[in-house]
Amino acid sequence: MRPLVVSLLLLVTPGLVAQKAARPKAPLAASYAPDLKLWRLEVGPDLGGWSSDRTVNLRIKLVDPKDPAPPKDEPARRYYDDYEDEGGYDPGGEDTRTAEQLRQARLEREAETARQAWRSRALKVWFNGAALSWSVRVGYTLNTELTAQNGENRLEILEPDSGLRVVRSWWVSTARTRLRVVSIQANDEYTGGSLQVLEPDGAVAEGGRRTASGGMLRWSGEYTHDTPPPGTYTLKWRGGWRGGKPARIKVEAVLDGGTDQERRWTWERLILPGAGTVTLGTFDVEP
Repeated sequence: MRPLVVSLLLLVTPGLVAQKAARPKAPLAASYAPDLKLWRLEVGPDLGGWSSDRTVNLRIKLVDPKDPAPPKDEPARRYYDDYEDEGGYDPGGEDTRTAEQLRQARLEREAETARQAWRSRALKVWFNGAALSWSVRVGYTLNTELTAQNGENRLEILEPDSGLRVVRSWWVSTARTRLRVVSIQANDEYTGGSLQVLEPDGAVAEGGRRTASGGMLRWSGEYTHDTPPPGTYTLKWRGGWRGGKPARIKVEAVLDGGTDQERRWTWERLILPGAGTVTLGTFDVEP
């Protein structure tokens, strides 16, 4: 009987070894519990005083001085650069992992996500009266761009969990730099035709062509000028076919939109079929 017992043991032992090897790994360490009282909110550049630049390239970083694994700010990575974090799987090759290996890799990813969940935060932001919400991760720099207005600007950032608050105010002084004219159809009946903008030097902006001074009237009917020269601008509606129907054309001109120097003009005219060129109105841009 002894040879039979030995044979049975030899047959059973590999199975026991396999079962032992297949046991799941020990659970990973629990996620880090930060002390929010130690955090700091870094905002750059330093904003204050006077500026002639309306564009602000803002850098925001929420820092935990006791961060167990402080990240390094690096350029954005491509999604397939992280294949090593997927257990060595290369998206360009064949995945030869077993079902158990795939399961283990998924559990490790989920555990890592849970451990890093404390980094995800939402900042409450108020900029010149507008309420915003920005998502950040502790230890990583958020880069964003703000467009300031002429005159006083105020930026307030709050991290609700820690109570950290940063307030910045500064003044911007720039010349008038933006002119926009938009044509709008006030009803569904289209009589045809297009907008024309006669600039102070006599140049006519129409048909998607840029004038010598830099004005541009797009096919969409929107006229823009980054540095409009001073003088009188005349708006006209040209054309329309005789077989069309009467239509109300509404045109609005905006100078320095969104600033404390904003000015608006609005005209509305009934355009009859085949009326030719109709003057809608004029407005002045001061030096």
